[in-house]
Amino acid sequence: MALRPAQARWFETYVPRDQTVRATEVLADTGVVQLELAPRLDETPHMERLRFFLDHFTALALEHEEDLPAGVAHPTALIGDSAHIANLALHRLRVWSAQVDYLREHLAQLRAEHDHLVLLAECLEALHPAGIDLDGVFRETRFLCKCLFACPHGREIAPELGGVVERVAHGPQHVFLYFVGAPEQRAQVSRLVIETECEQVGIPAWLSGDHEQQKHLLLAQLALKTHEIAGLDTRLRTLRKDAGVAEARANVDTLSWYLEHAAHTLGEHKLCHVTGWTTCADPQRLQQALHEAEIKALVRFPDPPADAVVPVALLNAWWARPFQPLLRMWGTPGGSEVDPSGLLAVVVPLLFGYMFPDVGHGLMLALFAALFWKRWPQIRFLIPCGISAMAFGLVFGDVFGRDDLIPALWLKPLDNPLAVLAAPLLFGVGLMLLGMLFSGVAAGWRGELRTWLWLDGALLLLYAGALLGLFVPAAFWLMALGFIQYLVGTLVIERDPRALPGAIGQLLLSSFELAMNTLSFIRVGAFALGHAALSLAVMTLASGVEHPLAVALVLLLGNLFSLVLEGLVVYVQTTRLVLFEFFTRFLREEGQLFRPLRRPL
Repeated sequence: MALRPAQARWFETYVPRDQTVRATEVLADTGVVQLELAPRLDETPHMERLRFFLDHFTALALEHEEDLPAGVAHPTALIGDSAHIANLALHRLRVWSAQVDYLREHLAQLRAEHDHLVLLAECLEALHPAGIDLDGVFRETRFLCKCLFACPHGREIAPELGGVVERVAHGPQHVFLYFVGAPEQRAQVSRLVIETECEQVGIPAWLSGDHEQQKHLLLAQLALKTHEIAGLDTRLRTLRKDAGVAEARANVDTLSWYLEHAAHTLGEHKLCHVTGWTTCADPQRLQQALHEAEIKALVRFPDPPADAVVPVALLNAWWARPFQPLLRMWGTPGGSEVDPSGLLAVVVPLLFGYMFPDVGHGLMLALFAALFWKRWPQIRFLIPCGISAMAFGLVFGDVFGRDDLIPALWLKPLDNPLAVLAAPLLFGVGLMLLGMLFSGVAAGWRGELRTWLWLDGALLLLYAGALLGLFVPAAFWLMALGFIQYLVGTLVIERDPRALPGAIGQLLLSSFELAMNTLSFIRVGAFALGHAALSLAVMTLASGVEHPLAVALVLLLGNLFSLVLEGLVVYVQTTRLVLFEFFTRFLREEGQLFRPLRRPL
């Protein structure tokens, strides 16, 4: 159960004119849309900036088309300013493309090194039977030119180089030529590489030792390169499925459609501009609903108009809905206020049931509401209130005004009236404290927590000190501490000593109101006692009548009178306590209620 009301989000749709009615029906079926005329119909995004970002995105995407993730199959919803969305998409693509380019370059280098190692392995296996030792054939000398080449099978060696060929070894894929000649023959050897497509084989310094050692070193290097290549391949495959880039590409596709169709055709009456508020948690839901209905439309979520009041959605659970009329009597909480709808489902039945504790009367109220709530939906609150009355009837042992039919789970009200009065007073204290804490939570949401801590926090400290001091006299010092905090807070916030007299007067007024609000909860116990006294009066009247039918008539009329009169009075008192004692602590009624569009039945 969220304490904060859900704030609606402004949306705009661009729908073909002939599909507007159908699109409105589809939006209504979602149950999370409230239509409202936009006060800024002529406002359009910065088209040149938008086109700049889209063109650069398209150009960069073409360079990486092979690796670019595909966009979604349906149009995406655009959240925020269109130019900002395009800029963000371009930035995301640039970062992604830089990663792809790095991986591709690194992979090309690693694969070249891997291929060279494979060639070395083939060379090693081919030269060993020929008696050529790689560890010794390339020792530097000033008098000889030593070269090793790998040539594809079938290549003919230039005739003029025949005299310098020292050894020839045959491998599965290549013929390996080992040349030893005079230094002046180096140019002829280089020409061999060009003319016969041979590749010079370089021997790395780490490839040393005997044949088995060289073989072991090559296998280790091959395994290492293979592992590195596999790791980079995995990273590249991950980038090819990057959800962020796929979303960016889908957003750009949608923006391109918007730029081509919606941005310039609204004035030509080809598209309808439908605007309003929505409370859907997933912005894609509206776009998806229109797409599934085969309506070619675009949904945007730009910033709301500057002068618009953002509506809020209150808790709409089935168990909280019956008590929302009580909240609406006071007003709708704003987006930075606490929504007490869920708490009312607990507080109202408890207060009602305590003031009207009777198993029989509670059962009658609950049955009445259960039978007729479809005809009069406003009476649904009587079902939980009636159940609560039945529960407190068991607590006090009262059934249809008689306290001699069942034993009391706690006590008989008239036997211990002080306890009956004290219990709701403690409940009221808890409710007052909760309301003050709700005020602090809302102040934190509004960014006013510092002011609340200095002033309202000081009032809370005064209140807590007064209550605890009744049981622990030493706690009265908290009141002095709270008073000092209030004075210091006034000076810190107002920065003017002349504000102190007015602040002290406001503190006295707030303290007096808080005390009166708390004492008001004694009436809850008083009405419980009043119910017991009225029930006793009815029973006394019935006992003074001798005829059985007269006794039954007195009991019937007495209980009917008690049910109607007390039920009405208790409802009024419950409403008053909730509104004027509890809501005044934290509700400012700054909100506007979200009213979703419904399809006509």
